[in-house]
Amino acid sequence: MKIFLNDRIIEFVAVRPEQTFFSDMVVDYQSTGQIKEAWGDFQRYEKFRNFLIVDPELREKSNSSAVEAFFSLFKIVYAAGGLVKNEKGEFLFIHRLGFWDLPKGKIDKKDIPGPEYSKTDLASASAAAIREVKEETGLQNVVINKQLAATWHIYAIQEKWMLKKMLKKTQWFEMQADSGQKLTPETSEGIFLVKWTSPDAIHCIMSHTYASIRELLLEVLF
Repeated sequence: MKIFLNDRIIEFVAVRPEQTFFSDMVVDYQSTGQIKEAWGDFQRYEKFRNFLIVDPELREKSNSSAVEAFFSLFKIVYAAGGLVKNEKGEFLFIHRLGFWDLPKGKIDKKDIPGPEYSKTDLASASAAAIREVKEETGLQNVVINKQLAATWHIYAIQEKWMLKKMLKKTQWFEMQADSGQKLTPETSEGIFLVKWTSPDAIHCIMSHTYASIRELLLEVLF
């Protein structure tokens, strides 16, 4: 699992790598307190670009003690979004806050279809993804083709007098929409451009997007 802090990476591994670099901080998991202290050092020292947390439990399960310890340091937020493709093979991007991005948003109560579901269910995520794509791009008709990977990233929000760290999981879906539909950016959310982009021009997007989006595009398109 990779988690992004801007363009820096936190990664959980089962085995300590044989070779590390000056920019790597490598920690063998022992306790939550140890992870909290190491996380503070990683944030403080920009020379570290990669934070590798080693936990042998990861050989057998993804939700290891190290993962739980790290997650306990944050408020977890669940979101969903779409990589939308049209009949010409073009992909839909939005431009927000100076970066190219994909339409996405938080999973709300209205996206949860029943009491047996939660924000982590695919039914809730798919409903949220379609809603957010429509709201942020102006598309009226969009359908999900398949589930893609999820991405994780860390950001901060100011709550009263305290800066709070948030860990967001975004579940992505590949979607299909007709290019003849009118595109209307949701300016209230800081979006001022919605654009279909050909595969040949994706490299321009890659150099002006977030690391987590770049990771998704590399996995799906290349």
